[in-house]
Amino acid sequence: AVAAAAARGAMPSLAGSLIAAAAATSVGAASSGATCPGTISVDGYGAVSLVPAGWNNASSSSLVEVLGDSVAAHLGSRTYFSDTCTAGVYDRRHYLSLPLLGKTLRYTTDVSGAGCGCNAAFYLSAMRQNAQPTQCRDYYCDPGKLCGAACALVNLQEANQVAW
Repeated sequence: AVAAAAARGAMPSLAGSLIAAAAATSVGAASSGATCPGTISVDGYGAVSLVPAGWNNASSSSLVEVLGDSVAAHLGSRTYFSDTCTAGVYDRRHYLSLPLLGKTLRYTTDVSGAGCGCNAAFYLSAMRQNAQPTQCRDYYCDPGKLCGAACALVNLQEANQVAW
């Protein structure tokens, strides 16, 4: 499964023990003005690059920031965990594929900025295994086919300051 994080009004941070293995086609050419948000350090794995959703969609927000080893995903944004980030390009081979069987995944989330109606979500999606670029053109997939392709997804968190 590939780790994908989405937040709508919160500032989640990932800190913990992960053992991950990473390593088909790329989608998109380097978009003008596209930038990679940065990397975070994950215990037991090392540097993890963030790849924001929205490079291929002018109407999509991709405001994701790295603040130390925290990920700040602002309202309407989504980001993917990856081994590497090439600005403006989505390459499914770079998305993390985490072998979590027998492992522990720990993270800390600050949902104090996510009011009622906002959803700070953290989930695992099989994007690396999805060979279809999808309608979102970034290989995003889930059981509901939000971007046109179905794949396995595990919701770890959907929360805000009043509900978990």
